[in-house]
Amino acid sequence: MDEISTLQQISRLIASHSGIQVRPQDYKTLSEKLWQRTKALGLSSLNGYYQRLVQELGNPAREIQGSLGRGGLSEWQELYAILTINESYFFRDKNQYRLLRENLLPNLIQRKLREADSQGTRPRLRIWSAGCSTGEELYSIAIVLDEMQFSWHQWDVMLIGSDISQSAINHARKGIYSTWSFRQVSADIQKKYFHPRQQFFQISDTLRQQVAFQYGNLLQDPFPNQASRLYEIDLILCRNVFIYLDEQAISQIIQKFHQTMTPDGYLITGHTELYAQDTTQFHLISFPESIVYQKRAQAQSKGHPSPAVSSNVNLLLSTSPASPLGRSSLPRAAQRPTARPAAKAPIDSSPTLPWNSLKSSLDHNLEAALKDAEALLKQEAYTSAIERAKVIFSAHPHCDKAYKIAAHAYANMGNYDQAKQLCQQVLQRQPMNVDIYYLLAQIAEDQNEFEIAKDYLRKITYLDHSFVNAYLDLATIYEREHQPEKTQKMRSYALDLLSKLPPDTVLDIHSGTTAGQWRDHLQKRSEAS
Repeated sequence: MDEISTLQQISRLIASHSGIQVRPQDYKTLSEKLWQRTKALGLSSLNGYYQRLVQELGNPAREIQGSLGRGGLSEWQELYAILTINESYFFRDKNQYRLLRENLLPNLIQRKLREADSQGTRPRLRIWSAGCSTGEELYSIAIVLDEMQFSWHQWDVMLIGSDISQSAINHARKGIYSTWSFRQVSADIQKKYFHPRQQFFQISDTLRQQVAFQYGNLLQDPFPNQASRLYEIDLILCRNVFIYLDEQAISQIIQKFHQTMTPDGYLITGHTELYAQDTTQFHLISFPESIVYQKRAQAQSKGHPSPAVSSNVNLLLSTSPASPLGRSSLPRAAQRPTARPAAKAPIDSSPTLPWNSLKSSLDHNLEAALKDAEALLKQEAYTSAIERAKVIFSAHPHCDKAYKIAAHAYANMGNYDQAKQLCQQVLQRQPMNVDIYYLLAQIAEDQNEFEIAKDYLRKITYLDHSFVNAYLDLATIYEREHQPEKTQKMRSYALDLLSKLPPDTVLDIHSGTTAGQWRDHLQKRSEAS
């Protein structure tokens, strides 16, 4: 049997076991990873490795034994450790966290208090991070609750995370993270909830005691299931998981999620992850920050969701606004898409010209109009930024800067197709525009199209040898793919370029990260390795 046929067999086996979909264009990367394990086991062929996986499926006790840490990891666990991307960070997609803090969690808390009051019981809150990776998401939820003055001792609360990678679960349980995991965390929050441990930081014992992590296979595991504590869940977060799975697996999993949730419970996924799925069993609530899937209460009319409430919940929340979780003070190559309600952006509170007036003034003040649109983008008032940009390029069809602003805003709202369409329009006029190629690379990364992202990034380095962010992103992707030589090579190129820039050079206007911050970060990574 040739290698391609064996790769197809293994891909089908992986899909049937976990739902993870390996596309033919990813076979080269898959082959490299499988050969790592094949050689580690002393096997001589990929077919031999395939037989090993099949053998373990016929011995479920071995698989379970490995996942529980008795006798070491099973080969399936070793495989998922290299297949899955366990790179995360705290408060990833901060706008979804804003939605949680200002709306969904207060709503849940208020409803749970009413239920407990009517039943004369202790209020209960159950949150599940499904596909929790190394734990940053679940700890972020714990921090949000704590910042809301949540009275832990008055509640029966369960925050649980599960992941198919046992190595990720082990990492999450330790709660120890490098500075890179804090790139969306303010210094005050980091100081309050983490303490230094050599070159790393560990979550406070107080919060570690509030969370639990366990191995879980979303496709194979039965739930709802009291034995695994996965039942009557009020809030499920399953973000950036479905992008790896085939359509049939996704359908099965969301059906099980629905059965596991409490009436009026919430499901949050990554942007656009369920657009192709039948979600009619849920009520879809469209917030500016995100789509939320709510399980319909039995007595609830299908046309009317439970009302959302503000964050002034008595008893458990302080009357003052929740303290801001802040922007990252650490470097970041590419600010990832987020969505913020335009009405909340400070700049939107100022008076604006009517569209016709703005349009007629463009010929006289195009630069000011572009600065206005850029300011809206920087303030994360994405809807308004798009509207301003459209007015500009309707009057000036060749104003590529306006197209770029609108494309950025669409991408940050998760509307990748519209963003890519605008980018392609610019490239038709400017086929060597590296800024547009970089935006396309960022979109590809967010959609986990890493081969496409690498193609764009390599094209950038060919067109502009000094485009440092391209090398930084390539290093990140190669590190995810467990290619240390290529990772180090890209970091070396980046360090060389960074050393030639003034330390206060801003590399990303949205995150404010500077060349000096990046240089310090890469030097520490180099010393640690």
